[in-house]
Amino acid sequence: MHSTIDTADGGRPRGIEEPLNIAVIHPVSRALLPIAVKLHIPPNAISIAGIGFGIVAAWAYFQYEKPVMALAGFAAMLAWHVFDGLDGMTARATGRSSDFGRFLDGFCDYSVFILVYLSLAFSAAEHVGIAVSLSLAVAAGAAHVVQAAWYELQREVFIRRSAGQPGIAPREAVGGFLEVGYNALQAKLMPGAHALDAALGADPALRARYIERLRPVLAGATILGASGRTSAIFVACLAGSPLWYWLWEILGLSLAAVLIERVRRQREATFLES
Repeated sequence: MHSTIDTADGGRPRGIEEPLNIAVIHPVSRALLPIAVKLHIPPNAISIAGIGFGIVAAWAYFQYEKPVMALAGFAAMLAWHVFDGLDGMTARATGRSSDFGRFLDGFCDYSVFILVYLSLAFSAAEHVGIAVSLSLAVAAGAAHVVQAAWYELQREVFIRRSAGQPGIAPREAVGGFLEVGYNALQAKLMPGAHALDAALGADPALRARYIERLRPVLAGATILGASGRTSAIFVACLAGSPLWYWLWEILGLSLAAVLIERVRRQREATFLES
């Protein structure tokens, strides 16, 4: 059984990468990479610049009832995704990857979504009241954090196991209590992984089976990725209300995460039973 995997940018397996990243976002980021390297733009500066697009997106989505403004918000968020990919590519190309850069990248990602969620909440308040819109936005944000923490953890674990480096890479919590809390949340989301990690590290043939059985699970989990949320926000606004997106985040994506996690555990259990 073939044990290698086709990789996308940053060493991530192409088979578990978000479709919009492959089709649009990463190609544009790659096209901008030579410019960023030639101009010696620091990767952290690119991350921070991405928040600027988040501000534009929030401003545009505040007027989401106008289709052209919803489109502008979507375009601004796509631009942020491009910069979000570009900062990592630039860091790797110039040897400037760092723990702080990793934290800053994640911090900027969440900041963009917070800006957009708040903008939509205050805009939708005109129709449903601030109490309802803000409560739904906060609930959606909380669901987002848990779902994203689970999704990012599963991708990291799959990539490391596929490369013969089972386990989670140790990370310095340079982000203070924010990162300490996030790391603790991820640890709670994947208990009992050590036995499988040990088995995969000791048997390359088992690792090949693991890749083939778990790749479809991780491919399905891309529904929880950031670009999918960006598309869903745009669709909900075109449909007339961000409340559709928040319900999708709270109910739809939460149910998807639970079902995917159930399948993941079932498939991983077979390796320890055999």
